[in-house]
Amino acid sequence: MDMISEYRGNLLNHVETLYRPGERALAIELAEALGCTITDTGFKGDGDETFLAVHPNPDDLNPQNNAFYMSPMRPEQLALEDHLKKLSGEDAQFRAKLEQFYGVARSKPFGVPHFALRYPTGRAVQAAADRVQQKLGAKLGDRLHIHVFRPGDADAAVDTIVQGFLHQDVIVSGSFLYGQLIELQSQ
Repeated sequence: MDMISEYRGNLLNHVETLYRPGERALAIELAEALGCTITDTGFKGDGDETFLAVHPNPDDLNPQNNAFYMSPMRPEQLALEDHLKKLSGEDAQFRAKLEQFYGVARSKPFGVPHFALRYPTGRAVQAAADRVQQKLGAKLGDRLHIHVFRPGDADAAVDTIVQGFLHQDVIVSGSFLYGQLIELQSQ
């Protein structure tokens, strides 16, 4: 099997992520720092910008398999996100719970919603984490947090693989207020 589309069993097809208005280039920069290749699907949906397919394997650019999509956030979600952000600034209890969630997502991400990208080795996971930090760390500041768990680490979930968790709010498959974890995993 050279292409994932040749596999005849059931597969996870894709995850759709969103980016904020004006952050398309930043979303592309993040995906490329993760080592992915971007292709344009040509599909616009209801907006002006086309959806992008993000391919973890640069040798298999099939936009329908082994990809995640990046598309512009819809106005309805933007209105909801703006309202949630306003509430988090006005309600101290809500803000405290949000900060508690960030703490868990950034230090104990196991069991927090995420999607994962597989890399061939632990070194490749570390290289991707380093690229993201180098290219986007200063630009994103507190919007970006990376934690790499290695076999033997006291807080590692398993002792056979390297897992890097990237918590960020550039591309999400849920709420921008919560952010999105992307796992970088070796096998």
